[in-house]
Amino acid sequence: MKWVVIDSIVNPETGMAFSCIITDRELKLIIWYKANGFLFPGDELITSDLGLFINGKSEALTLCNISPFSATFWQTVFRQSRCPGNAEIKPGRCDFGGVCHVKNCPYGLA
Repeated sequence: MKWVVIDSIVNPETGMAFSCIITDRELKLIIWYKANGFLFPGDELITSDLGLFINGKSEALTLCNISPFSATFWQTVFRQSRCPGNAEIKPGRCDFGGVCHVKNCPYGLA
């Protein structure tokens, strides 16, 4: 099965990431996963008997949940995440005031 990432959000307080994906059958889903990996718009995921491949490379991704896409839920997740990297215009430095539980910033912010 092939999935393509449409958008992604990271939540620094929980260490979770959320990605809106579209399947090869045009079904929109939201996947929740540990933010030790991060999916960017345009990334392609292939699931097979051999495992998960992200952009053609075998990768480990800790999936926590998959749900049908809901615009209301997606907006709620976006509003509750205070990661400055989720902004449309990325800042030069991270100004998140809390404890960030993401080991490596997916946006490369210091």
